[in-house]
Amino acid sequence: SQSTSVKLRAHQFIHKVLSFRRQPNTDTTKSATIMAAESIPSAHRVTGDDDLLTGILIRLPTKPLLRFKSVSKHWLSLITSPYFYRRRSQGITTPSGLFLRRYSSPKHDFIPLDGTSATKPHFRTLNIVERGGIQISQSCNGLLCCFTVQRTNAPCKYYICNPTTQKITTLPDPSGRIFNYTRGVQLAFDPSKSSCYKVVCVYSAVGLSGHYEIEVYSSETGIWSRSGNPFRSSVKFKQGVFWNGAINWFSSSDEFLCFNVDEELLRTLSMPPVPSGGERRFVKYFVESNDHLHLIENYGPPTSHVIVYEMPRDYSGWFVKYIVDLDAVMKAFPGSINEGVDPSDVNYYMFLILNLTRMDDDDESFLLFTLPGKAMRYNLSDRTFKIALDLDEGQSGIAPIVPWAVAFPYIETLACV
Repeated sequence: SQSTSVKLRAHQFIHKVLSFRRQPNTDTTKSATIMAAESIPSAHRVTGDDDLLTGILIRLPTKPLLRFKSVSKHWLSLITSPYFYRRRSQGITTPSGLFLRRYSSPKHDFIPLDGTSATKPHFRTLNIVERGGIQISQSCNGLLCCFTVQRTNAPCKYYICNPTTQKITTLPDPSGRIFNYTRGVQLAFDPSKSSCYKVVCVYSAVGLSGHYEIEVYSSETGIWSRSGNPFRSSVKFKQGVFWNGAINWFSSSDEFLCFNVDEELLRTLSMPPVPSGGERRFVKYFVESNDHLHLIENYGPPTSHVIVYEMPRDYSGWFVKYIVDLDAVMKAFPGSINEGVDPSDVNYYMFLILNLTRMDDDDESFLLFTLPGKAMRYNLSDRTFKIALDLDEGQSGIAPIVPWAVAFPYIETLACV
């Protein structure tokens, strides 16, 4: 049976680990045979020692680890325990890939970022989401906030999905309302603090024009609760980012808003000032990466330069982290300049930023963006660039420049939804 096969593979794996650990430096047929034989009773002792067994299982790639949950109820309890989850989550802060949502299709593509397949999800497209006509709205430390694509007047539904475990759950409507009338829904999940998550929903206040209210959902309690009083704001609630224990929102004006999820405190701050000579603010990307919050902007007239700002954890004010000059990229790929429009047109430079990834070694941090027909990877330290992915010719007609509307980072997690 399938269960017996999984059990056999699990015990064969333990035999291999023990044989490798006990193998002498001189690799002879005789010593290999002796060590393999001696490892047999050791394997049985391992399965009875939870600490040792956990230490072995925690190093497994995701795909076999998920299969090994069916070995026994005891293995299942070990692999799904909060202790196992916290230990395995330690140190996983950078994405190993990106889900790319297409413009006119529920399909999602996947681009690996780590150059290996060890942590790559065991799927090419997000089948668990796409089967239900669902799209991703946000990625947060391995979990995805998703919603149904509205084609009729049917009520909109929101979901929390774990692409690693292929599990998905439906969120209840907030306080008897329906999600169709919400201004923004954001996921708040910090695996370093808890295996539970919260969801922040912003909606228009009833009877108060131009005012908004917040409700917070807790996966621990399974209920929504109203937070604070109605307030005014000009931020873009659909594009919130969870960082530093708060949902953060930007605006095209001067206002920047953050909502501390645990304390349920709302703060109004400022966007970076528009540089002298800049005509208007163009926000190109807003992202959290490896516990850093970044805002990427440029200013009219159209330019191939962007400024990457960073916010300190004390919210003391934005500072310039990188200045990115894509002129060399534009010259290397002439098709990225739209010669058919005036240079003052916003579509003159045809690039779209997909993601900024901060690495533990900052010299390896990079910007991922698209040009017509390809995705580019730009090193933020030495300013080198290379093609990360050639787009399929069949996709080129989905959108004027690239087939993808937005990208969502993938980080492996075993968190329950």
